[in-house]
Amino acid sequence: MSDYYTLITALPWLPDLQQCKQLPLSRIALDQRLTMLNEADRKQLELVEGLFHPNDRVLQGLTDKDVVSRWKAQLNDLLSDVLRERILFHMELRTLLAALRSREAGMENPALFFGIGRWLPRIRKHWFEPGFGLDEVCPQLHQLQRIVAKNDPMLLENKMNQWLWHDLVLCERQNHFSFEALACFVLRWGIAERHLQQNANLALEEFNRASELLLSSAGLERQLESN
Repeated sequence: MSDYYTLITALPWLPDLQQCKQLPLSRIALDQRLTMLNEADRKQLELVEGLFHPNDRVLQGLTDKDVVSRWKAQLNDLLSDVLRERILFHMELRTLLAALRSREAGMENPALFFGIGRWLPRIRKHWFEPGFGLDEVCPQLHQLQRIVAKNDPMLLENKMNQWLWHDLVLCERQNHFSFEALACFVLRWGIAERHLQQNANLALEEFNRASELLLSSAGLERQLESN
């Protein structure tokens, strides 16, 4: 067993997602600290990260059914029930989001819809009901429906990240100085990295739009001055 206490106390504080303006350590620095883990723990952490932050390039070309089968097989390889629940919560939210989008796109046969989690049978059974029959059991449903209706990908991703972040923080607090607490920190680091990257991309897009507007205005002024 790895010395989780020593490793976790060597990690910096990771501020709340909305307050995180920069990562407190790089991925290289994080990986250096994770070398304190034994080989078995490193493999489990790699599996957890791959499931929570899937690589789109790895999944490219696979059908939804194949992706679900792959994820289910990998979930069976997880030794921690606590971390399996965290990943399932993530996948359930993604399944619900995919169901809303698939139905909106015109899918009429729910048997063709694939997902993971406790809500899947009810989603298929109540496919044509607005809330898939989940109104009383899924507290995130109504917020998710409202955000999807706004067609704002950034707002949607931020809300999903907030739900996942909160879930991971609770898990860390309930599992002090354990592999589960360490894994939750690493998963939150991944969420923060993606959040900051999205904000940076958005800021760059806004800068480019402002620059284009400024350049076009300057060009117009030069044309007017030459007339």
